[in-house]
Amino acid sequence: MSPSLLGGLTKSLAMTVLSEVGDKTFFAAAILAMRHPRKLVLAGCLSALTVMTALSASLGWAAPNLISRKWTHHITTLLFFVFGIWSLWEGFKEEGESEDLAELEAKLVCIFHSYLTSY
Repeated sequence: MSPSLLGGLTKSLAMTVLSEVGDKTFFAAAILAMRHPRKLVLAGCLSALTVMTALSASLGWAAPNLISRKWTHHITTLLFFVFGIWSLWEGFKEEGESEDLAELEAKLVCIFHSYLTSY
């Protein structure tokens, strides 16, 4: 492997790990692993990650090759701000999410406790 390929692989792996740990999908996978066979849940999560990575890489390759770099830059900048404002809007608007998080934590504790006591 060339140094640039290894560097790119390392950077993408680090970004994926940092962005996925603590995500809602991480908690969903943890709950599924407690209720279903762990190997099946792992296979499903890895399959989904593989498909999403392939789609992202394809779009990342196709967008600059189909649209000029100038327009790609403007579109990505616009989308960055739109999604940022949308996230802020949702964050300020949603007041019930902390209740949802508390409920999820209570369920996780209950499931984890019952999982531990079953052994």
